[in-house]
Amino acid sequence: MAAIAVIANPVARGYARAVDAVLREAATVGADARVLETTVAETGAPQARAALASGADAVVAIGGDGTVRDVAAVLAHGPVPLGVVPTGTANLFARNLELPLRAVAAARGAVGGRVAPVDLGRVALTRGDGEREPERAFLVVTGVGNDALAVEAASLRDKRRLGWASYIALGLRRLGSPSFAVRGSFDGGPAESVHAWSVLVHNAARIPAGFRVLPDARLDDGLLHVAAVSPRHLGHWGRIAAAGAGVARAEGILRRRIAERVVLAGVDELLPVQIDGDAAGRALRLEARLDPGALQVRMRG
Repeated sequence: MAAIAVIANPVARGYARAVDAVLREAATVGADARVLETTVAETGAPQARAALASGADAVVAIGGDGTVRDVAAVLAHGPVPLGVVPTGTANLFARNLELPLRAVAAARGAVGGRVAPVDLGRVALTRGDGEREPERAFLVVTGVGNDALAVEAASLRDKRRLGWASYIALGLRRLGSPSFAVRGSFDGGPAESVHAWSVLVHNAARIPAGFRVLPDARLDDGLLHVAAVSPRHLGHWGRIAAAGAGVARAEGILRRRIAERVVLAGVDELLPVQIDGDAAGRALRLEARLDPGALQVRMRG
């Protein structure tokens, strides 16, 4: 009998419904499923290590991008596939993979869907004291600038009540905020400087509200896609979205690069950082790379 570890965030919206759907689907396929709940202190990685140690044949993560990211980091480069039942605020990883968002359909794919490899991002931050932290994983996007400040300002209450709209609302309020001076280097090339509202390093295309700033970015293309965005009013976001859809151009407010390794550094100040929609504090330097095909993920059936 196959053994499935179900790693679930008990405070996520729809937690009970999602767990029930996965347990029912596991029973349908004759698998033995065991639920491991996350906590504030242990947000998925320890549970994933315990699942592997116990001989789990598959892991299903129930939660938002943060829970999925912590589980994925442990499963990377291993044979155990990851299924996802999204119950978070933005669920960007699931949306980019076009996974079902409703519990029953998501559980069906998470337990019995086909398995395919996807890329995993890796990011290391150097803090203001010069200490370089160990690499951590990212699924969809990491970035510096005003988008990180908007993420930082989004309260847990607003995230639960408004979902991804809380990020968008706070981002719009910051449209008039000063740009950041950022020095970037791509695949070891010479440093380039830019003043930008935010610089985003994408592993996948879709961000909250359905925007596809970099439509060519895919979770299996082996590349990081970098966007330096400089919107000054709401209409500029419309131009950026139109450029992402391939129906307009956005000179002066959107710059794009493709690389396997990216280094971003602050010029005059520490840079605010976000990782998959989670605030990550301030950093002197951000180093991102891609781990191609590192994660086995269950897709739709």
